Amino acid sequence: MSLGRAGLIALALGAALPARAEPVDMRDYMIQDVCLDATGAVRPGVAPGDPRCTEHRDIREGERVPYHLAAAGVPLRCDARQTFRDNVPFTRNNRERVVGFVTIDRKPCVSGDPWVTAYLSVRWFDDRYAFIMGMWTRGAEGGRYGGGVTPSCDADPASSERYYRNWVLADYRNLANGEVGFKVFEKRGQLLDLSRPGDPCPAAYPNRILALWTRGDFTFTNGQKLNAIISHPYSQADRAGLAPGRSGQMERTYWTREFGQTRWENWKREDWVNKKLGKAAPELAEDYFRAEYCSPPYELKGEVTPGLILGPIEQKDGIFTQLATDKATGEAHRWYLAGCQETTVIVPPADPAGDPYPSLEAAGERFLDLWK
Repeated sequence: MSLGRAGLIALALGAALPARAEPVDMRDYMIQDVCLDATGAVRPGVAPGDPRCTEHRDIREGERVPYHLAAAGVPLRCDARQTFRDNVPFTRNNRERVVGFVTIDRKPCVSGDPWVTAYLSVRWFDDRYAFIMGMWTRGAEGGRYGGGVTPSCDADPASSERYYRNWVLADYRNLANGEVGFKVFEKRGQLLDLSRPGDPCPAAYPNRILALWTRGDFTFTNGQKLNAIISHPYSQADRAGLAPGRSGQMERTYWTREFGQTRWENWKREDWVNKKLGKAAPELAEDYFRAEYCSPPYELKGEVTPGLILGPIEQKDGIFTQLATDKATGEAHRWYLAGCQETTVIVPPADPAGDPYPSLEAAGERFLDLWK
């Protein structure tokens, strides 16, 4: 079925891909792949998991984009705007970053209607950790920026490295399947702003985040079994740095060689309340989680740090929960999977030859601070 301008044909990607055991290349886990024909040319409309994709590699900067990623469980229709994701590299000031690029097609079946750049998230890594540096989101007066300044600022306040280890995903060095790691990271959060390179570094970094991660093979909603790095960070840490402390939220992400960021989960502690909606975690889970959006979550359980025990993933009435116990205090809380999105639906390009490589122009010159 053709849906006009965007050619919105969701391709079935049921074929499982084998896990690969070679050492982790974090860049590979951040960037989506393109499929190649026998001559090495990119195949438009074909993505990993398609039986026609016998060879693939990371997309290269400036290439035409052969497909886009869309959310599972959301029908691609002419009468509803569509949201697409691309995970692609950008080089500025001789520095490379990877950008999670979200665009909106407001009128899917109207030929020539321009797509709108809605959200950009900048990801990168240093010699040990992979992390999210900062973001831009569409809005009034040029949109909004965000990015936490970390102790790496002290080495060079004028460099974009001030944002390194802002939201840590994993210690990716030789991260083997089944291995679990954790560490507390400090920053001064800037949820709705970016400090300027060259501004004085903060006198203190009061925000303490307990980052937790693992790696394993995971079956996504479309049936693909892919090797994934799973980032499991809590919004706070206790004094010892071994448990979530008073954290009420955890946003888990899944990163694959084939697609980059492939899945996002929003977990809430049982007593966390959305003040705007006046709803606690169980109600939010009932309202926003749908099985068609995501397969059952990856089960990270056991003594994941010397101070934190995670129970098995439990399911009741279609809602997933997990009990987290602080070993030092004995305090236990149930966490609810309150929302989830998998971008595993493949959407062919509007142009049969592939769509133009995306542009950072909408975010403005200041966004390039993340490349300085």
